[in-house]
Amino acid sequence: MRKFRVLAVATCLLWHPLASVAQDVVLAEPPLREELLPRSKVSTEIVMGVMLTGTGGDGKLPALAMTLPDRWVPKGDSETSICARVTSKNGRYTATNTYRIRPAAKAGTQPLDFNSKKLDFLRENEAAVRITLGDCQTRPKQFAPALWTGDVSGGSLHVFLNAGGQQAAVAADGPGDFSAYCADESEDTGLKYTARCDIPLEKLNPHGPTTLFFTVNRNRTAEHFQIDVVLPEN
Repeated sequence: MRKFRVLAVATCLLWHPLASVAQDVVLAEPPLREELLPRSKVSTEIVMGVMLTGTGGDGKLPALAMTLPDRWVPKGDSETSICARVTSKNGRYTATNTYRIRPAAKAGTQPLDFNSKKLDFLRENEAAVRITLGDCQTRPKQFAPALWTGDVSGGSLHVFLNAGGQQAAVAADGPGDFSAYCADESEDTGLKYTARCDIPLEKLNPHGPTTLFFTVNRNRTAEHFQIDVVLPEN
């Protein structure tokens, strides 16, 4: 039942204005930092998105949100920093911003300020989103699922990889055994992410991080890396 609560709340959020929801997660340094270039920008990042929704680009208005894990909610009077990064598939658009989680924030689906001046571009171009623990200068270790435009997934977490058009695979250390090849999403103009790895929500740990293990074959050599994904417990 937990996975269906997460998806149901996410669906409601995407259909209601963000201004109507009390904000427990705020932009650390307004205004929004974003960049739209005439050409794609080369990136060395591998994990471009960890999402419960599609990548948009279908004319719908983007709405940025996250599923806030209980363990990320700060205790006492302190605040917790997180980084939200939005990257268009063609590599022309990026928005990289630090947000702060307020003390006593409610775990679960939370909207993020995203007052973009590039909405016309984002309506028509696919984008991947990743949300990580720590500010944007911190090397990411833990990821929380992000919500963007498009339909909420049918019970799967989507991880988008910059795999250089090479074959990729994923395995999870959650409940039961899980491993699968990732879908090839390579395009002539798709420079930022070329693989989509789908992990069923029931294969993720409900009470702590789930480690996801990835393999990307490059030049006949298998490269391995891993990330931790955390779902809200409620």
